[in-house]
Amino acid sequence: MSINIIHTERMSSTSHQSYFILHPSSFILLLLLPTLALGQAKVGTTGMQFLKVGVGSRAIGMGEAFTAVANDASALFYNPAGLIQLKSPEAIFTWVEYPAGLNFAYIGGVIPSPQTSGVAGFQITSLSTDDMVETTPEMPYGTGRTFTAGDFAAGVSYCQRLTDKFSVGVNAKYLHETLADANATGWSADVGTFYTTGWQRLNIGMVVQNFGPDMTFVEAPFPLPITFKFGASITALETPMYDLLVAGEFTHPNDNVEIYHFGAEFKVKRIFALRVGKRINGWMRDDWNDYVEDSQKDPFVEYPLLEKDSDGKKSISWDGFGVGFGVMIPESGVNMDYAFSKLGTLGLAHRFTVGYRLARWF
Repeated sequence: MSINIIHTERMSSTSHQSYFILHPSSFILLLLLPTLALGQAKVGTTGMQFLKVGVGSRAIGMGEAFTAVANDASALFYNPAGLIQLKSPEAIFTWVEYPAGLNFAYIGGVIPSPQTSGVAGFQITSLSTDDMVETTPEMPYGTGRTFTAGDFAAGVSYCQRLTDKFSVGVNAKYLHETLADANATGWSADVGTFYTTGWQRLNIGMVVQNFGPDMTFVEAPFPLPITFKFGASITALETPMYDLLVAGEFTHPNDNVEIYHFGAEFKVKRIFALRVGKRINGWMRDDWNDYVEDSQKDPFVEYPLLEKDSDGKKSISWDGFGVGFGVMIPESGVNMDYAFSKLGTLGLAHRFTVGYRLARWF
């Protein structure tokens, strides 16, 4: 379960004229260059996997198709360029308890600046374990000592509007990993773009996450989980009563197969929201226990669209499927969101979000 606290206040906007002109396609080409190095590594060849854990139940409920949405404080994680949409300060806190004593925490804050047409922010991510019993071949039942393991990341963010429709955002993060008395340190960066087309509220977003040099753990180097994302979102329906937001996204990691994300959010009077999403990285998955070496299909695809049951019948796979809802109370400034998703053999993951927005920013 995760609890997010969102603090939002209002500030007046001022006009801004930029004398620095750069066509958006230049940044698009810059973002595409790192993808030439992607797709060669396999599962289990990168470290710092906690950097992939998504934050915010709203995005989880939409299948994490959020790169081109990114209009709340969770944009710090999903696409820093989307922070340009925030007009007042926000803060977010997430706490998740996973099986096997794993604890995940995330905190971030955002402060817009109308004078510079930019947005600054910070974020801290932590993944830790409970005490684990130390064992050795000679003492398989324990030595009487315990140890812990954990990952930590701290970063700063900045987003700048370059034109009235195009913005760029950057995250710079310090990384630290510990296992008993061994540790590793390093750094990574995220670079994102956000483009508003001006037609039907169609937005396009791209981001390269966790780009940085290899880290070394006990004299063994390992690469970071670099991920390229490209997405689009559109407000398909907008009336005084209803809003329908639809989003799609393509993800290309350097340590797994490509994943497609699809999500939708339906709001009623901007007070109640229903969300649904699905991650897909294969048309159909063979049975987990039915591996055929000469088969053309990958039996280890995590989020297929279809799967076979024990009788060989096809059915929709619930792996990677997310559902959520939210309640917004403008008078009190309270927002409540819930989402759950199916994570393959790990089962269901539940998230609960509580948000609060102040009516004014003093």
